[in-house]
Amino acid sequence: RGVASLHLQHVGSDSSVWAGNPLSLLDRIELAVQEQEAIARARDLRFALDCFLAQDGGAFGDRIDPRQIIAAGHSYGANTTLIAVGARVIREGRPVQVRDPRIKAGLVISAPPFYGEHDLRAVLGMVEVPTLHVTATEDVISLPGRTSPFEDRLAVYEAIATPRKALAVFQRGSHSIFTDRAFTGGVSLNPQVKEATASGALAFLDRAFRGDPKPLQEWSTSFKPIL
Repeated sequence: RGVASLHLQHVGSDSSVWAGNPLSLLDRIELAVQEQEAIARARDLRFALDCFLAQDGGAFGDRIDPRQIIAAGHSYGANTTLIAVGARVIREGRPVQVRDPRIKAGLVISAPPFYGEHDLRAVLGMVEVPTLHVTATEDVISLPGRTSPFEDRLAVYEAIATPRKALAVFQRGSHSIFTDRAFTGGVSLNPQVKEATASGALAFLDRAFRGDPKPLQEWSTSFKPIL
């Protein structure tokens, strides 16, 4: 389909959080979810794009259309995506925002709430690019001190002010069904949800970048039994 993908590893909030002494796991989680780490992840993305798209040494800069860049992420990655496309918070009376204007759309899978923020519309109201939100009816986040029910995924979607957004909700499923874990959410449902998420993302890009709603409409019909 002519889509290139760049996958980032965010040192400080990657799988290393779960490794090591289990007695200090809570401390590692707490460090990983700090606001400065969330901002650093968005800056990681900016830095990676700078390198990726550089015309004077970037590996693929001359092969990528800079007008059609999207950010995508699951869970904490969804939070990073939202920050990169315009989410902001107010600190000491001043807005904190690290939006990258090169990113023209967002794929937001299992987005957690912005913990500690009570007005999601104030946080997400500045997001203007098209976004596709993907979740499942049993998409529950269970981290120490960071429990989040399925309804939070809907609240994030509703808080996006622009009408250029779409929401896909799978029946049943779980928060981890979108990861590489093969059996979460059910042996039968798991591969169906993964296939549907991938093809739905491509259909969404057709609507976002080409103004063609038909692929997404056809996708919705095709996967209706699990939506």
